Amino acid sequence: MVADNLKNNDRYTINSIEKALDLLELLAEKENLNLLELAELTNRPKSSLFRIITTLENRGYIARSENNDKYCLGLKILDLSKQFLEKNNIRNAALAEMNALLHKYGESVNLGILKDGEITYVEVLEGTHQLRFKDEVGSKAPFHATAMGKVILAYLSDEEMNQLLPEENMDAFTPYTIVDLAELKKQLPVIKSVGYAVDTQEIVLGVKCIAAPIFNMFGKAEAAISLSGTIHRIHDGNIDAISKDVVLAARNISRKMGFAGDS
Repeated sequence: MVADNLKNNDRYTINSIEKALDLLELLAEKENLNLLELAELTNRPKSSLFRIITTLENRGYIARSENNDKYCLGLKILDLSKQFLEKNNIRNAALAEMNALLHKYGESVNLGILKDGEITYVEVLEGTHQLRFKDEVGSKAPFHATAMGKVILAYLSDEEMNQLLPEENMDAFTPYTIVDLAELKKQLPVIKSVGYAVDTQEIVLGVKCIAAPIFNMFGKAEAAISLSGTIHRIHDGNIDAISKDVVLAARNISRKMGFAGDS
């Protein structure tokens, strides 16, 4: 049965990708190797192997030494590993706190990171109310129209902030979206002073969201946790209590991430 399953799986494999993965795994094991050594160890013709190497080198997955023409793993591998570890560490550290908020309030709880100028959702726990707001894991949202985006933005350095912010006004998603750059910048010191951000119908009509920053061991706000629900359920009467719980959850996650300072 196992053999049959392997044969069926082989039908769907792509030979060139198999060769490229073999090459990467070999370099991870043996480190620096030249083209002849790679050809001998993989039992591949040098001509076809060179095309694979060139492709991987152009994408940064393989690097070649100018001194001896030997190949090793490229920095792209390190970048992918770093992103994987960061996302998974954040998610694992956050799940208990996210579940606690969900259990207490029944509202959707989100975990997001700032990547390429947008908020990317890396974990979403769906609320228990019949009328609820839910994003999908992997979905993206504009930083200026989300509580998570604004709270991370508030803790960026001036240089990082200037690189991220556009020179012109930003897109509107509802009549309540902050599109004026000066107005957004005006909010950031206030957000930083209270430790959380709120968006009220700024990206979805009828929805309010409260977010707090998550800091890594170096004190950088690399993620945020948020709680979102309808404006009828998150209101002036309970927003102070909810925001305190969200900030506390973010602080606990930050400690799990190795942050020892005051957030």
